[in-house]
Amino acid sequence: MKIVAAINGSLVAEGSALLALYYAKEQGLDLHLLHVKNHKDALDKVEKSIFEIKKVAQQEGVMCDAVFLKGHHRDVIPDYLKNLHVDTLFCSTRMRKRFMTDSFSEHLLKMHLNTNIAVVRIVHMHSFKDINAILLPIKTSKLSVKKFAFVSTLASFYKSDVEVFSISLTSKSKLAKFDITALRSQFSHIDFELRHYKDLSRLMPFKLKVKHEFAVSETEAILKHMAASDAQLVIIGAKRFSFFSFLTPEKPIERLMRETSRNLVAYYPKED
Repeated sequence: MKIVAAINGSLVAEGSALLALYYAKEQGLDLHLLHVKNHKDALDKVEKSIFEIKKVAQQEGVMCDAVFLKGHHRDVIPDYLKNLHVDTLFCSTRMRKRFMTDSFSEHLLKMHLNTNIAVVRIVHMHSFKDINAILLPIKTSKLSVKKFAFVSTLASFYKSDVEVFSISLTSKSKLAKFDITALRSQFSHIDFELRHYKDLSRLMPFKLKVKHEFAVSETEAILKHMAASDAQLVIIGAKRFSFFSFLTPEKPIERLMRETSRNLVAYYPKED
């Protein structure tokens, strides 16, 4: 198994690759730095990024190689990956304006590659050095094994706490009618559904806690909670946020990327 990080010579791509490196170390896997040659990216900057990442990889004891591909990324990337067993492909977002729409990251998702994809949005460049809290928003008790494994790998590397932020969607009228007994009953049910993950976390080098909230908008709840949170990293299961909303002309993932106040990873597990 391999970990692949797409790089283009930018600092945000370099930061994304460093997160991939730490993930690879915790998993005991090699890291491949992938660059598709094109007229926009300066090759000297790409080579400088490779030098910096390999220096950290040597310090961390991670085998790290660089791969240069030539051709259109829609053709050469699937061809390259088909002969590798890749656990996760990390890539960064754009630095401004539309972070996902018609981007390299979105093109990767549309290729239906046989790998998990982690799209990294960097707000604070130096936050990957030390992370003591990770925020994981979920809808009610919907936490997949793949998402938990991804979060657990990073939390184990950083020895950071994990807060599972469970959001139960409701309407304003229903929210006004909830009483304390109903709230406690709902939250207790969610805790019961998540009990296996809590049990597993006791065997790992991090603490896991669950926070509950009822909300009318999942996106609004995530943005509000992350702003008040002490977490340096937010990880979301991004697939359901990547469809166009009925209420707005943009995808919710685009708003999350634009308005996030923390470094954010949009995680897309591969289809079974």
